[in-house]
Amino acid sequence: MPRDRRHFILNGLSKSEKFKPKGQPSTKHPSDVADRAGHAQALLQAIDHLPDVKAEGTAGVYLDVAGRAGEIMVTTGLNASDLTLLRFEPAQTAANQPPRATVFATGDGVAKLRRKIEDFAQMNRTKKDGTEGRPYHADLVQSIGAIVEAGLRALWRSPAARFPDGDGAVPWELWLDKTQAAAFVGSAPEYEVAVGADRLEFPEDIVVIATATRDALALAVRRLGGVRALAAPSITADYFDAMPIEEQADWLDNLSAWTTFQASDDPSYVTLLDRGVSRAHPLIEPGLSVDDRHAADPAWDVTDSVGHGTQLAGLALYGDLTLALQTMLPIEIRHRLESAKIIPDAGHNPHHLLGALTRAGINAAESSGDRRRTFAMASTTEEDTPHDGAPTSWSSEVDQLTAGVSGTKKTQRLMVISAGNTVQNMFGNADYLAVCDHPDNEIESPAQAWNAICVGAYTEKNVLPAGEPGAPLAPVGDLAPSSRTASWSSHWPLKPDVVFEGGNWLVNGPPPPLQHPALSLLTTDHSFPNRAFTTCGETSGATALAARRL
Repeated sequence: MPRDRRHFILNGLSKSEKFKPKGQPSTKHPSDVADRAGHAQALLQAIDHLPDVKAEGTAGVYLDVAGRAGEIMVTTGLNASDLTLLRFEPAQTAANQPPRATVFATGDGVAKLRRKIEDFAQMNRTKKDGTEGRPYHADLVQSIGAIVEAGLRALWRSPAARFPDGDGAVPWELWLDKTQAAAFVGSAPEYEVAVGADRLEFPEDIVVIATATRDALALAVRRLGGVRALAAPSITADYFDAMPIEEQADWLDNLSAWTTFQASDDPSYVTLLDRGVSRAHPLIEPGLSVDDRHAADPAWDVTDSVGHGTQLAGLALYGDLTLALQTMLPIEIRHRLESAKIIPDAGHNPHHLLGALTRAGINAAESSGDRRRTFAMASTTEEDTPHDGAPTSWSSEVDQLTAGVSGTKKTQRLMVISAGNTVQNMFGNADYLAVCDHPDNEIESPAQAWNAICVGAYTEKNVLPAGEPGAPLAPVGDLAPSSRTASWSSHWPLKPDVVFEGGNWLVNGPPPPLQHPALSLLTTDHSFPNRAFTTCGETSGATALAARRL
């Protein structure tokens, strides 16, 4: 793209003077023939300077339409066939700024606007008494002071001061037209625009977070269309996590009211092999029957006194609550939860019993009867490291359980296991992928089991609250810093098998990078009613999200 065109797109109004009607806009309507013709000619020249939509093969063009100072702007004609009014700003008298409208026009829309201006210049209406009336489309054309191609700023909904500065890639909140969202997301990578997987869906829009430079996004918007508005991403997990309990309770009530658990005679189940689950939480109680909490050791309490199991339960039912709380749309949940406690509240399991306790937990859950289950275990051990992918006693038992040759019931089982989390103190503030691939950060046992699905973590979390110092460590769409990987050179299977969102880390000051609530997943807190929400992530959170989808 030529430099002047790129500059024009980014700054929106930087060339508007070139296309304004000669002289300052007047509050007087250009009703006489000369004024009328001059006004129309100036607007037609402005249209001639717009990109040729049909020649370029684009969906349309964004227009920044300025009104006339001191006059009411008529926008009905800008929201007609093939013209979509995206935004309107009233005049700012104190700043001597006229009203403005942002319009998306297809190629046919530009042609229709041109014809209206031409009709205004050449044709008058006829009154009922046969005398000559006002020009055609007078209300629309007379209220337009200038037309230029709109830039990113013309689509900006957030305060002007939050419009990104600099040339680096930054996160943007994109409001996409529902009918064009898939096409935009599919083609965005060609323009170096990375669109995250999270979605907020509204009746007319789909909201996504994209990371791109201003130049890259401007070109993508211009070529692809479909963007109805831009904004600064602002709502992250820490927003809800930091709320006082009274405010959390209000959001909790709203989310509960939006949620329906679909009745079914044969629902599927996510069976959490963890530390138990707190059923007192109102988001969890409808999805977890009192009879569906078990323990590998009958003497253990089935509740969650630590919090990890309840955090996984919230993610396994709802996904990231950061999204669920913002949609304000009905949520229908078709699956249910089971809990089988395999980790005691105090102390830890002896290493030689890890496989046996996993089997005992599965047996306890399956005592409820035959069900369609996905077993999720976000518990691993460092004691078998290094194993270089070779079987261990625990992974061997997992292979037997998934193959259906172990356990009380001889049935094949679907099981997802976390890859294990990296050693945070090994990290500097750069080149984190090399640390994730380091032999000391190999997949933890029993996730190397052949028959189980090993879940690692990637991240699309890169938005920090406004004014927050520091920067995310991992770029959008890359491996999460917490995720272990398999760098085995032998014939053992490569791991992890799949990755789901596990959050990001913050670089701010000397190493190591730190966890931050804004770069984490939001989920349910086991201490309800003292707290409703908390944050989590890493490969544990990714495993819960994987179980929800399988």
